[in-house]
Amino acid sequence: MVPLLTICLFLAPAQNPTHDSAAQVNAAGTELLKQGRLREAEERFRKALEADPENVDALSNLGVSLRQQHKYVEAIELFQRALRLRPQDARIHSNLGLALRGAGQVNEALAELRQAASMAPQDAAVRRNLGVVLWEVGEDTPAETELRAALKLDGANADSHQALARLLARAKRSAEAFEEYHAALRLAPQQPALHFELGKLHQANGDLKQAVEEFRAAIRLDGRRADYHQAVGAVALQLDDLTTSEDELRQALKLDSQSGEAHRDLGAVLRRQGKLTESIAELRRAAELLPGDSATHFMLAQTLQKAGRAEEAAAELRAAEENSRVAKDVTLAKAYNNEGTALLQAGHVDEAAGKLREAISLNPNDPLAQYNYGVALLLQNKVDEAISQLQTALRLKSDDPDTHYYLGRAFLAKGEDKEAAASLREAVRVAPGDARAHNALGVALAAGKNLAEAEMEIRAAGRLEPDNALFGANLACLEKRLQGCALAP
Repeated sequence: MVPLLTICLFLAPAQNPTHDSAAQVNAAGTELLKQGRLREAEERFRKALEADPENVDALSNLGVSLRQQHKYVEAIELFQRALRLRPQDARIHSNLGLALRGAGQVNEALAELRQAASMAPQDAAVRRNLGVVLWEVGEDTPAETELRAALKLDGANADSHQALARLLARAKRSAEAFEEYHAALRLAPQQPALHFELGKLHQANGDLKQAVEEFRAAIRLDGRRADYHQAVGAVALQLDDLTTSEDELRQALKLDSQSGEAHRDLGAVLRRQGKLTESIAELRRAAELLPGDSATHFMLAQTLQKAGRAEEAAAELRAAEENSRVAKDVTLAKAYNNEGTALLQAGHVDEAAGKLREAISLNPNDPLAQYNYGVALLLQNKVDEAISQLQTALRLKSDDPDTHYYLGRAFLAKGEDKEAAASLREAVRVAPGDARAHNALGVALAAGKNLAEAEMEIRAAGRLEPDNALFGANLACLEKRLQGCALAP
C-alpha cells in the first residue's frame, strides 16, 4: 500500500531577471510533478538551479521529485542544503523527514518530522506526515493523535481520512475504520486504493460479497494492479467459485509473476479441481516466494501426500511446523519483552532482566529486546555485559538514539571517555533534541579534558530543558573548572 505522505511543493517569487527565470522554470516543474511526470519535473528543477543555485524552492522541489523516484540519498542532501538557506521552514523539515524514512533512517526521520510539527502545529500536511510515519513504525497512539489533529485542521482531506482508517483497521476498531474509509471515498470516489482497502476490511469482517464489490470497483479504476485481481480470486476461492477464482488469479500472475499469494491461491484452486501436478507446481513456486508462510508449506504437504509423494510431503510438513514454531516464538518473545519493559519501568530490574533474557532466547533478532536487556544489565552494574549487549542491539538497528545513549553511559561508567563521547555524539546526531544526550556528551568531553566543547553541549541541554537543575549544576561546575565538584550524566 502506498504511504499517505504529503509532498510539499514551493513556488518562489521573482527577485531579479536570473531569479525570475529560475522561478518560472520551478513553477513549470511543480506542474509536471503534480501530474506524476517525475523525470520531466526533475529536469526543470535542475535547470532552475543552474539559473539560481540558491533557489530554496527549486532545491526542495527537486528533493521531492527524487524522493518519489526512491533516490533518497540525493534527496536528503538537497533538503539539507535547502535548510541551511531556510532553517525555519517546517515543510522542508517535513520533506527531509520523509526522505530519511525512505532511506531507512527512522529515528532521524521522526526527529525531523517532530521538529516540523512543533514549528508548524497548524499545518495539516505536516501533522499528517508525522502521523503516517509514526503509524508505520507501530506507534499507534501518537500517530492517531497527529492524524486527528490533521483532520481537525483540514477535515476535507481524503488522505488523512484514509491514513486514520488504516490505523483503526489495524487496531481492529472496524466500525470507526469503516466511517473513515467512507469519509475518504466521499471526497475521492475515484481512488482505487480506497476501494481496495475498504474491501480488505469487509473481508476481515466476514462480509465477502461486499468485499468483492469493493475489489471490483478498484479494478474498474485501475485494472493493472495484480493485488486487486488476487484479492478477488482469494475471496472467490472462499466462496467456492473456482472458475472466477482461477480466472482472477491467472490475471494477477500475468500482471505480476512474483506474487506468492496468487501462486498459493491458484495452487489451492487447482487442488480442488483435482489437478494435483499443476497444483504442486504452483504451491512450490509460492513456497519459494513465501518461504516463511507455514500455510503454503502445509497446503503443499497435503497435496503431495494426496499425490502419493509421502517423503516430499513429510519434508514440507516439517517446514510448516518449523515456520509455525518460529512465529509462535516471535509472539511469545514480544510478550516477554513487554513484561520485561514494564518491570524495568517499575524498578524491578532483576525480574526484568530474566524476562528479557527469555525474549532474546526466543527471538535474538529483536533489537528492542536486546536494547532493553542491555539497559537492565547496566542498571545491575554489569557494565561489560551491558556494553556487549548494547553493541549487539546496534548491529540490529544502527540508528537508534537510545541505544547509542545508554552505550555511551556504559562506557562512561567504565571510565572510557573517548568511546563514551563517540557513542553519545551518535545519539546527539540522530536525536538532536535529546537534552540528556547533550548533557552526557558534555560529561564525557569534560572527562577527556575538552572543557570548551563540554560547556557547549551542556548549554545545549540547558536550552532544551531550561528548568533541569542537573544541567544547571553541571554548567556551574564547569564554570568553576571542576574545582571541588563533579559532573553528573
